Amino acid sequence: MSEKVEDRIKELEERLASTIPNKHTMKSINFIKAQLAKLREDLISIVSSKKGGGRGFGIKKTGDAQVAFIGMPSVGKSSLLNLLTEDKTHSKVAAYEFTTLTAIPGMISIEKANIQLIDLPGIILGAAAGKGRGKEVLGAVRSSELILIIICFLEDGTINFLQLDTIRKELNNAAIRLNKKSPRISIKKRTKGGIHFTYKGKQIMNLDDVKSLMNELKVRNAGIYFAEPMTTPDDLIDYVMGNRIYTKEFVVINKSDLMNPPISDEEISKSIGHNHWVMISAKNQENIHSLRHKIFNELNLIRIYLKPPKQETDMDNPIIMHHGDTIETLCNKIHKRFIKEYRYALVWGKSAKHPGQKFKNLDHIIEDGDIISIYLKR
Repeated sequence: MSEKVEDRIKELEERLASTIPNKHTMKSINFIKAQLAKLREDLISIVSSKKGGGRGFGIKKTGDAQVAFIGMPSVGKSSLLNLLTEDKTHSKVAAYEFTTLTAIPGMISIEKANIQLIDLPGIILGAAAGKGRGKEVLGAVRSSELILIIICFLEDGTINFLQLDTIRKELNNAAIRLNKKSPRISIKKRTKGGIHFTYKGKQIMNLDDVKSLMNELKVRNAGIYFAEPMTTPDDLIDYVMGNRIYTKEFVVINKSDLMNPPISDEEISKSIGHNHWVMISAKNQENIHSLRHKIFNELNLIRIYLKPPKQETDMDNPIIMHHGDTIETLCNKIHKRFIKEYRYALVWGKSAKHPGQKFKNLDHIIEDGDIISIYLKR
């Protein structure tokens, strides 16, 4: 059964690749994309229903954040985990492919934040279809807040960017969206009336395009609103399918000791598509310290210090939060009763206009290094 679905996916992918995008072919392209989305969902369901399929590695998520290492076989993931972690976890290392046969968790302390690192088996072509333990690999990736994609230099001194393209494709096929935000779309299904389409700003699709695509997705009656301009057919498909994971990628280029000749940062950023990357040599332990701090920054973590009323600030044990978190988020993390019994908070730090500023509302956004006293109702 899965082989037939895979064959159909391959056929549609070839049709999509050979279709030149223009206003005359848009309907056909959207039809193919909708069909591919449904078939990939079917394939994931088929593989997951098989014995042992889709259950992941059973790793308990611990610490303040979880980061997944993913890469092709023998790019140095296990060596890197051993260098970064400070506990007794050691991932097996050898100079041959598929050394890591299960997921290896390790803990790293960065800026007083405890971050769980997961070393996953080398991803291979077809992982989204369940090949090479691909379902377990991708299942673990879906629960992580940051994906470190590990690629490396080749023996000829060049960077193997093809590895990056392959991994990105596999993750995309497994409904994992890298460096994207969830589309701002609203869909209110109805029992009749057809498709009603409203939008904000300039759009790629018109009413006919939206109707056609929604018809392929089996939605016949609905009110649809695009809250931002230039919403794509892919965005609409992702929203309707409803199970997409949106997360960040950070690229680690290992084996820099093989680099020859040198390559500029600008060239690397252009090839990767962004500047969220670092070059290291696990073998020579080069740039490992820089990688540790980049992981902390990429996770958008902040440290909040609590000052119990009429007591000294606990500067040794910060509470790890995220950029954009509020006093309400902090209260929830301490204990749910803090919301119910909240009176006000005093704040010292970047988010306060003056030392000890009083906040009666819970929606105040806190910042890294803030010292906070929370007063509860008696």
